[in-house]
Amino acid sequence: MATAQIQTTASEESVRAAIASALSAQGGMPTTNEPGVLLVETGSVGKAFLAGPFRDAMKMPMVISISTTSGAGGTGVGVEVRGRGTGGGLASGGLIGMRKQAKAKKTWVDIVLRAVNEIPSRTEGLSS
Repeated sequence: MATAQIQTTASEESVRAAIASALSAQGGMPTTNEPGVLLVETGSVGKAFLAGPFRDAMKMPMVISISTTSGAGGTGVGVEVRGRGTGGGLASGGLIGMRKQAKAKKTWVDIVLRAVNEIPSRTEGLSS
């Protein structure tokens, strides 16, 4: 499992939208998208067994859980990425599959963090 946390001044709704868009652009399929939670699944478990060690790391089956908490100062974001149905990658290519899954977890976390960092803050564009 890979985890991360980040804080932003952007609204909770815009944070979820930016993350959902970034993950969908990379092949993620949002399964839940409501205030406070965004769940995205990637890859296919059945195809993971067939492709084994030849599978692209970004196509490994994963569940990406995003929790958001909004407040007066902005939005806190928690990210958790874990494998889905492949025994940590072992059942999808042995040691090579495990290494690919670990790499994919880190990459998915990085995509989420980058999406949050690219959201314009609430105060941008306001003049004093």
